[in-house]
Amino acid sequence: MRVVVTGATGLLGKALISQLIINGDSVAVLTRNVQHAKNILPLNVDVFHWNPSKCMPPLKSLEQSDAVVHLAGESVQGRWTKTKKDRILQSRVLGTSNLVSALKSMDLPPTKLVSASAVGYYGDRGDEQLTEYSNRGHGFLSDVVDGWESSLEPLTEAGIQSTSLRLGMILSDRGGALKKLLLPWNLGLGLKIGDGSQWWPWIHVDDAVGIINHALRTDPPTSAINAVAPEEVTQTQFADTLAKVLSRPRVFQIPKFLLRAIIGEMSCELISSRRATSSTSGYQFLFPSLSQALTDLIQRGQRNQNGLKVFQTEMLVDVAIDKVFEFFSDPANLEELTPPWLNFKIISPQPLSVGLGAIIDYKLRVHRIPIRWQSEITEWDPPRFFVDVQKKGPYRHWEHTHEFQPSGGATLVRDTVRYNSPGGSIVDKLFVRRDIERIFSYRQHKLNLLLNDEPTSA
Repeated sequence: MRVVVTGATGLLGKALISQLIINGDSVAVLTRNVQHAKNILPLNVDVFHWNPSKCMPPLKSLEQSDAVVHLAGESVQGRWTKTKKDRILQSRVLGTSNLVSALKSMDLPPTKLVSASAVGYYGDRGDEQLTEYSNRGHGFLSDVVDGWESSLEPLTEAGIQSTSLRLGMILSDRGGALKKLLLPWNLGLGLKIGDGSQWWPWIHVDDAVGIINHALRTDPPTSAINAVAPEEVTQTQFADTLAKVLSRPRVFQIPKFLLRAIIGEMSCELISSRRATSSTSGYQFLFPSLSQALTDLIQRGQRNQNGLKVFQTEMLVDVAIDKVFEFFSDPANLEELTPPWLNFKIISPQPLSVGLGAIIDYKLRVHRIPIRWQSEITEWDPPRFFVDVQKKGPYRHWEHTHEFQPSGGATLVRDTVRYNSPGGSIVDKLFVRRDIERIFSYRQHKLNLLLNDEPTSA
């Protein structure tokens, strides 16, 4: 399947791209920042420029595609100033209208579009059970979502099936709502928001990806689906479950008036009650209960504590997993995959045997500064993954996980770096992160040349 994705560099978009590649799908993305997308997305993803609020996407990006997944939209997090609210509205309504206009103008458009939406459609409804057939509510987000979904209606007359996924709060270890909710808990300030009686529909990020994938490959019975986990919880129940998973007490309550004073009108999203449920999607959830979801995500996130930054990139290589692991196990190939401007050279005595406990010494130059680096292989599980950790070098912490996942006869190569750089966040933002993105962009390009273009033996 050829799938075009908007909003691909966001939290949900990046997770979806990974799944589509594992599926063996061909992927194109539409993005404002082409270079950033190329730096963080797999090399075998086609990247096209598009500003959703200003114009239609280039038709070339949509040609020969089977489906579109539309995730683009201004984040609703942050204080809702007039300018912020305009961006939230226009990025969704005008952006969707521009996308729809492009699809309608095509002779052979994709046959399906799956769009993000939100349970904000229902407004604040107390204990009312809300299904896909419930009426819309009142308020800013309800107006936004109604306009967002209405912008898709012209697709019907063009013969294109559209499905809006009314997403609950997406829980992820990579950021988003859970990261912000965990801040006071990590300081020992476990709290309840408002009176705690409001219903909080939620969904694990893996299930958000799963339900999109499911909608792409089935015919949903309704044009809108409540993409929320089966277990319904109030905010008090959410806080109590989080307290149990973290083994920390819930001791504080933040009243509505104080929350509004701190974050303004956006506070209504935390204190509004939406008891949204769904039985129409046919999707089988990986994490149907909140306890399961939070336990999984907290365990994932534990490796990212102590202020560590996380960088992750993936690509698909058309080579079997055993051969790919063998390639990465050869230290000589590390020099091949490193950009020439780093003047990277292994200085450990040769021959070098790579495996659990192996120590590798090398030298390089970063911004013309000579550096010595020593790494140790701390985890080794052929052919699935290995981990190397900096023992000596410029970083306060550097941990590089190399993962390999079979996908048919090909292999998904995933690199995850957890690091803490000297100079803190400012130096990271100005120099370090950019350097890491450039290094791994080169690494993907070189890996593509060395493996994907390698002639196969007869």
